[in-house]
This record gives sequence, structure tokens and C-alpha cells, in this order.
Amino acid sequence: MQVKKINDWFEKFGRFEVKHRWAFITGLLIVTIIGCLGLPRLKLDNGEEDWFDNWDAVKQNQDHFESIFGSTDTLMAHITADDVFAPECLEMIDKLGDRLLAEVPYASSITSLMELSVPIGTDDGFEVTSPFEDGIPRKADGSVDEDSLKAKRDFILSRESLKNFLVSEDCTETWLIVNLEQYSEGLDEAMKKIAPPAMKIFNSDEFKSDKWIIRPTGLSYTEYEEEKATIEQCISRIGIGFLVMLIFLVIFIRSLRGVIVPTIATVGAILTTLGYSAWMNITGNNTMIMVTVLLAMALAVGYAVHYINSFKLYFRKTGKRKESIVMGVRDSGWALFFTVITTMGGMLSFLAGGIKPMRWVGAITAAVVFMVFVYTMILLPCLYSFGKDKEPDPTFVDTAGSTKTDLRVEAMGKAILNKKWITVIVASVVMAVCIPGLFKIKVNMDYSEMMGERTPYIKRLMEITRSQLGGQYSYEVLVEYDQEDAIKNPQVLKNMDELSRRIGTLSMTKVSNGKERVSSVTKVIKEMNRTLNGDDSDYYVIPDDQDLVSQIMFLYEISGGSDLYDYVSEDFKAAYLHVDLSGYDAEECVQNVDMVEKWVKELFPQASNAGVVGEVMQYAVMNGKLVRGSIKSIGTSLIVILVLLIIAFMSFRTGFIAMIPNIAPIVIIAGVMGYFGINLDMITAMIMPMILGIAVDDTIHFTNHIKYHWELTGDYKKAILASYREIGKTMIMTTIILCGLFFIFLFSTMSVLVRLGYLSIIGLGSALVADYTVTPVLLYITKPFGKKK
Repeated sequence: MQVKKINDWFEKFGRFEVKHRWAFITGLLIVTIIGCLGLPRLKLDNGEEDWFDNWDAVKQNQDHFESIFGSTDTLMAHITADDVFAPECLEMIDKLGDRLLAEVPYASSITSLMELSVPIGTDDGFEVTSPFEDGIPRKADGSVDEDSLKAKRDFILSRESLKNFLVSEDCTETWLIVNLEQYSEGLDEAMKKIAPPAMKIFNSDEFKSDKWIIRPTGLSYTEYEEEKATIEQCISRIGIGFLVMLIFLVIFIRSLRGVIVPTIATVGAILTTLGYSAWMNITGNNTMIMVTVLLAMALAVGYAVHYINSFKLYFRKTGKRKESIVMGVRDSGWALFFTVITTMGGMLSFLAGGIKPMRWVGAITAAVVFMVFVYTMILLPCLYSFGKDKEPDPTFVDTAGSTKTDLRVEAMGKAILNKKWITVIVASVVMAVCIPGLFKIKVNMDYSEMMGERTPYIKRLMEITRSQLGGQYSYEVLVEYDQEDAIKNPQVLKNMDELSRRIGTLSMTKVSNGKERVSSVTKVIKEMNRTLNGDDSDYYVIPDDQDLVSQIMFLYEISGGSDLYDYVSEDFKAAYLHVDLSGYDAEECVQNVDMVEKWVKELFPQASNAGVVGEVMQYAVMNGKLVRGSIKSIGTSLIVILVLLIIAFMSFRTGFIAMIPNIAPIVIIAGVMGYFGINLDMITAMIMPMILGIAVDDTIHFTNHIKYHWELTGDYKKAILASYREIGKTMIMTTIILCGLFFIFLFSTMSVLVRLGYLSIIGLGSALVADYTVTPVLLYITKPFGKKK
């Protein structure tokens, strides 16, 4: 396929476009209006179901669990103080619990030092009561009864089910827990009802003091904070990115039309594409769209710079405006079109990922990239065609329109060709050094590490996690039988106790002062058995007699105990264990889940339904699928782009040669990740296909230009140096613009966006270096277009 013939076709198209410019502008306006009319129908969300390829099964299991035990969501406050049993701290806990119960939707009950259900031995047996049921003990004169307060504190600390669970043994930490009713709507809707009133209460002056620190947490609460923080970061990055785009346009283009058109192309392409997707009832993702918007900005500027520089090259030496417009379309049209195709190929490779948000961002970004090209190639030639011719600048006539910068770039290209073997050796050494780093990459998602402690709510959650009692996440282990009263079987209860002990040995299970944070109905039964036996700690065990177990449960229930049915179903067919996590390391979580599932099968072989329940662990499993899908998309993008390069140049050899400098940034990014311990997670896995899709643009421009000039001259060196002179500066400009847009991520409070920024800059920078050195040297050495003519 001869580039000259393709360029001749684009020249004819350019003349047709200039001749019928009003028809093109009108047609584009109609397309834009129709698209924008669909925007009111646009739906963007971040629904949890989108991230699971087996969401129906996950949701069914979760719904089944909640139909038995109620909501697994709670609103909690981790409270630290010099002494949480201090009267003023207890009064605060009491008032805080009352307000949360009264003002937060779905709040059903409170568990705190002031609201407990604890069995207490009496002369008649025992009763279930709350030590502070009558408030803080006071003397007749109204002062605090310190002796009585100390007795209540000592009693609470003597309960194995409370010490290092609800309150730390040194009395510096405690929990206030708001138990929530099961909500009918999804988490996205429920959290918007639960979190705002809770935030208002926690942040009110009534509960601020230098005597204690209150750190709120809970699934709906933190999910709301995450969404809020993510959206704020997205909006700020997009806003700053738009400003950066305008600055680069002013610096590089220095033309009003050159600033306006890329701006219109960016906004128009995004709004039109989203509008048409809304007409097709496609629901998008409100966080992933940031990738689409920023990429559209970068490419709109890049495409504009390529075309305008090509136009200016002819306009400086001829002074003929319309002819220069046509020549600009001729020389840049095919290269731009093919870079669009390859970038779309890179983004469409996300379809192989298997996760809905990834598929959506891949497809919508590919569509936006194409629309940016359409807007750019219609608006720039049409709008630049309005104006007068001018006298050729004598300065540029002798240099064929080239500036001093263009000539310096050409001189640099000559130096690179003169040291071609040094270039090959250096490139080979760099690749050889980076390749071992590939094998050091760990596939994992550590949520807290991804978000980073510069994000305020993550810092608070990490402070909770590092505390004695704190845990950021949790999961449940369900044990269900077909027979009623199966849970009353002492052996089943002992096996649950054994499972608790084993889970306590796992890497991700929270341990507080040597005690594993695993709760179940066995703690209630053991506490009751101890109370019935003179509060002897030796009886903090599961009784061997099933009738005694049944009697204990019955006595606890009729005595007013409220904790029993928190962990067991009313027909005693099912029970569960609640496990607090010490953090969120996806790979470790998956390994923990596998062990728990193995132990469950071993300890409860007769159970009809037993295993791990909870979206937290499902997300850990999903992360592995997501990263594997991303790796598949990287492989897919490599194959797709290689095939496109082979088709474009009608040569296997040229296609493979053009692919080499594009593999380089992938290897370098992977090497950096491996050597610096950066995990391959759901975000970093997206960088490589995206960078590959962008980086190949310069390769296509350069290779296409070299082939075109080789067809004209038959001389590889002349063709390469002419290409350096004519588009070398433009390649630098477009890379600076892309790096500038990713540079703004370095100032994000979210670590994952910071990594996205510097890894993208490394990839784009190395791609430019490879295209400036490796591409021309390989073409010069291998001579894939034929022998010198």
C-alpha cells in the first residue's frame, strides 16, 4: 500500500471539504444537537452489581443471609479517651447513641457501654441486664459514685465476650454500634439516606472535646465518603485538566481558532457520544468516565497540533490559505485516521476484561476518540479556510516552511542515525534491565494503600485499623442446616468455636490483645454457662448436653437478652460467625477465604448451606478476575495493534518493526512496577492497554511519514531526516501535552491516581524516546520498504 496514493485521496477529500465547508459544519451541528438532546436520559452510576460477573449469585446469597439475620450493615463510632469509663465520656456515649437512634434512618438499636445485654448471676439464677441501665451511678448529693462505677467497669471487663471486643482491656477504646434494619433499596440509595444525618451528628459541636476522639465508620458511611471523595477528585482533575489543555493550546498553537476548535472538539465529542449512548439506554460509570474525558482532551489537542503544524508548514512558505488547508489534510489525514483506529483498538481491548465498567469505559472512550477525530478534521480545515492569503515569508521559503526548532530536531535525527548501533545497544540494555522486573510484579489490590492516607477518611479508617479494637472490614461465615434446632447440637457449637479459633490464625483476621475478633452465638452460650456456674471462668465453655444448651438459650431469651438472635435464626437452623479484618489485602483475603471454605466443609459436612458471605470478600475474589481480565486486554491490544500495523503498511516486517518501540513503554512500566513494589491492581492494569493505544500514534505518524518520503526520494536517510524536520517537533508537543494532563494526577490525594499519573508519564515519555531513536534506526538498518532507489 503506497502512502502517496492514500495521501492523494486525502488531498481530494480536503478540496471537497473546503468547497462544501458549510455543508460539513451544518451536518456536524445537526449530529451534535441530536446527541445532546439525549443527555437528559443519561444514566451514570457506580452500582456494585456492575463489578461482579456473577452478581445474581452474590446478590442471592446476600439476600438469603439478610432474610434470616437482617442487615449486615452497621453504623459505628470508634471512641478513644484516657478512660472511656470516665463519667463525661459515658454521658457523651449515651447522648450520641440516643441522637443516632433518633435521627439516622434504618437505625434499630444501639450497642455501647451504656446499652448492653449481659447475664448477671442472682439468687434465683441470673438475669440479663445492662450495667448502666439506670445511668451513671451517683450518690445522694448528685456526685458520681466512684466505687459503684469501678464495680461496673470491672464487671464489664470480666466478660470475655466484651473485653477486647466492645472495650479494650486498658479502657482507652470502645465502640458505639448502631444496628441498622434491612433496607429494601440498594446500598447506593441507602447510604445517601444514612450517611448525611450521621455526619451532621458526628461533626456537631455537642460531641467535640479534647477529652475524646470519635472516628465514624461502617459500610454505608464509608461507601458514601468514598463516592464523595472520588467524585470530588474526578471533577477537580477534569477541571484542572481543561485548564492545562487551554494553556498548552495557547503556548503551542498561538491562534484563536487553534484554541477554540480543540475545545469544541473535546466538549462536543464527549457530549455527543454520551448523548447517543443515552439514546441507546446504556448506563455508564460515574468514576471511570474521568479516563474518557482526560483522554479526549489530550487527543483533541494532539490531533489539532498535528494538523495545524502541517498547515502552517505550507502556509509559511506559500502564503496560500486554502491550498495549505488541503495540503494539511493530505499530509496529516491518513496518519491521524490510522492513529485513531489503533487508539480505538487499544481501548476496545478492554472488552476482553469481562467486567462491565471496564467494557463500558473501553467502548465509550473508543467512540469518543473517533468523534474527536471527526470534530477536528471537520472544524479545523473548515474554520481555517476562512481568511485571506498572505505573502510568503522569505525566511521560510528557503527552509521549505521549517522553523529553527524543526532544523534542530533534524540535526538531532542525523546524530541518532550516525550512532545507530549505540542506539540499538542502549535500547537492548534498558529492555534487558526492565524485563526481570516483570516477574517481580504482585497481582493484588490493597484498598487502603490504593487510596492513600492523604485522603482524610482513609487516614481515619487506618487509624481505626491500627487501634486495639479497630477493623476496617468484616465478613460472615454462614452455617445452615435443614433441620430445626440443629444449631443447638453441642458438637455443632463446638465446631463453630473451633472454626473461630482457626479463623483467628489467618493473616487478615483482626486480633486484639491476643484475642481473635470472631463473634458468634457460642460467646453468648459460654457466657451464660459461666454465669450459671458461679461465674467460674472454667465454665466459659460449650456444655456437652444438648438439653442444657437448649435451657441456656431459653433462659437467656426469657430474661430479656437481645444478642442471641443476632447470631442464630429463630428456628435454630442457621447461625453465623462475624469476622473482623485487620486490613484489606485482596490476595491475602482470597487465600483466607479458600482456607475458611476448606475448614467449613471439614467441620460441617452435614450442613445444607455453609460458606463465606459478604461483598467485601467477593470484591477480593473479583479483583483477581478483574486483573486477569486486564492482562487479557493487554494481550488483546498487542495483537489488535500489531494486526492493524501490518494491514496499514501491507508488510509483516514493517508491522513488527513498528511494534517494537511500542512494546518498550509496556516493558518499562512493568519493570518500574516490579522493582518499586507497585501492585498490579484494577487501576494499574488499565494503564498498559491505554498507553499502548496512545503511544502507537507517534509510531504511525513517524513511520508513515518516512515511508511517504521514501516513496518520493528512494533514500532512507533523506526520508528519515525529512520526517524529523517536518513532524519531529509535533511529536514532542503532543507527548508534552499528554504528560501535562497526566501530571495533574500527581497532586491528587488518592495514591491510585498519583500512580496512574507517574506511570502514564513514564510510559508516554519512554514511548517518545523509543519513537525518536529505535523506530528510525530499525527502519534505517532493516530497510523494510525495499532497497535504495
